[in-house]
Amino acid sequence: NDPAFLEETIKTLKRQGCEDSNPFLAKLESKWAVYAAEINAKRQADFEANNPGVMASKMYKEGDYSGAIAKYEEAMNAETDISKKAGYQFSIASIQGRKLNQYSQARSSARAAAKMRSGWGDPYMLIADLYATSASRCGDDWNQRLAVLAAIEMYQTAKSIDSSVADDASRKIGRYLAARPAQEEGFMRGVKEGQSATVGCWIGETVTIKFK
Repeated sequence: NDPAFLEETIKTLKRQGCEDSNPFLAKLESKWAVYAAEINAKRQADFEANNPGVMASKMYKEGDYSGAIAKYEEAMNAETDISKKAGYQFSIASIQGRKLNQYSQARSSARAAAKMRSGWGDPYMLIADLYATSASRCGDDWNQRLAVLAAIEMYQTAKSIDSSVADDASRKIGRYLAARPAQEEGFMRGVKEGQSATVGCWIGETVTIKFK
């Protein structure tokens, strides 16, 4: 019943030429396998308890997004490196926005991440992506196009502070330029280019009117 003695006994028998087919050795190895499984399970549990960030990534891959967020929050609260904390916060934002469609929460998390790491464009790229992808659900055609303007402005913000995202931001800006409001629609509403307008729906941003 002593795992350490059992393991050493098995090693000794094998060193002395005892074959794997020997019934006694097989019985000992079967018993040791039970102990080994328990030991490995405890080691894994200890590892997961001490590495919530790793566990969060595992849960994300398994599709447990709420569980992943909880583990990322645990990792973030335990982390002292501000840059790593920002990374965990951004991971939370990404899951909230891209997997759970929790747009407002995702934006708050992304902004919190951006505050932790200056000159980082990824959080703003995420917010811009959320504006762009949800634009079609932002009310009438006019408000949908205002949402596109909000996305373009956020891409420009990301581009202005982080050269590593500049190419991606420029490509996405180019994709959405044609979806800006039409000048005729602005005229009908008494809105001129350069004026400010507030986007409806969850976005609620104030944008500068620019026609296509």
